[in-house]
Amino acid sequence: MRRQLFALSVLGMLAAAAAFAQSAPSSSFSDGLEVLKKVAQRYANADSYSIESVEERTENGEYDHSWQKTILIAAEAPGNRFRYEGHSSLGSAMTVADGKNVWTYRVDEHRYTFKPQLIATSGQSAVIANTESAMMQAKDLKDRWRNLVKTIKSAERLPDATLAVNGQHVLCKVIRVRTPDFKRLADGFTIDETIWIDATQETVLKTIEHMHTLIFSGAARIPIQEEGLTTFTTTFNGPMSENLFTFAPPADAKLIQDFPDPRHDFGGSDMTGEAVPSLKFKSTDGNVVLIESFRGKPVLLDLWATWCGPCVEALPQIAQIYAEAKDKGLVLLTVDQDEEPNTAAEFLSKKGYNWPNFHDDDGATEKLVGLSGIPRTILIDAQGKIVYDASGMDEDQLRTEIAKLGSEYAALAPKPKEAPCTASK
Repeated sequence: MRRQLFALSVLGMLAAAAAFAQSAPSSSFSDGLEVLKKVAQRYANADSYSIESVEERTENGEYDHSWQKTILIAAEAPGNRFRYEGHSSLGSAMTVADGKNVWTYRVDEHRYTFKPQLIATSGQSAVIANTESAMMQAKDLKDRWRNLVKTIKSAERLPDATLAVNGQHVLCKVIRVRTPDFKRLADGFTIDETIWIDATQETVLKTIEHMHTLIFSGAARIPIQEEGLTTFTTTFNGPMSENLFTFAPPADAKLIQDFPDPRHDFGGSDMTGEAVPSLKFKSTDGNVVLIESFRGKPVLLDLWATWCGPCVEALPQIAQIYAEAKDKGLVLLTVDQDEEPNTAAEFLSKKGYNWPNFHDDDGATEKLVGLSGIPRTILIDAQGKIVYDASGMDEDQLRTEIAKLGSEYAALAPKPKEAPCTASK
């Protein structure tokens, strides 16, 4: 199951987004998908925006009950300025860019980094520490609504309703999306979501979700019921406060060069040292390729998706490694987790990447290698043993492991980095 918790924000928003009263019924109950398409286009066309959301979510199991609140803030403006801020039970963090520099601040640690924007972007780790997880959810706020229509095939239009927002009654189009409306959902996962959309602005004001899912614990599958209420405040193409794109470190905050690498504490499957399972890859033309067919050559396997920002950011590094190693015998295979079978293939073609890519349409690959975050890079030696398995793209570490495959790969070892210049008084 690949599910992202989207919620967010605060800073004075729907003071009491709650009771709604039924108004004149909608004349049609069949155009819910068309309404969502217009919303998606509205979000996609925004050159600048700010979104604030607040989510309250409860989880109930036979022996467990929990409640959590998540606040997210996202803003972008011309000039490569942005702000992504998240607060959750795992921690609070923000990253802010003014077009020249980037600050990343972990609130609970009272520590921050400050770097020129080009350096900060190129050196950004693809693996996210827990304390930054809500911050990364904020980064996806806009894309959630832009991409929703790609994952569903239908939606129900309910009667229009009014929603109380800051003391005002806002007419809303109300859409309901349920399990059969989705193109693909994991086994054991059901959803029923109602979405309130400002009829004039075509922005989402509120969602209510009811979901049933499973928690995997070894071979056990533990059913969980989740309910979520999220309220949103959204501004498109309007004047953006400059305060959104500046950061003043708190007096007790400490400037550090880099945050520690979270990979050692990153959860998920790790098959390093194990024999690769009997993977079967199905190409878009229906041909089946067995992992055993590459025995005698090392294989670099990359699990990714076009909707995964770190995955896309890692592709140029993967491409460069492949360019240096393919003539030495290294095989590169990528497996996408997109909703549609042709989405990733078309994306790779447009980028000029021509290695074999396979679509994990039924989740079979993920089941065999175990659940983990993406991007996920798995290096298999010529004998079929997994020698490297990591979520996220650590180019230096991956190059180090490839260099160990044999003397012919020694040139792929990472180059020593120059020590940063330190100003002296």
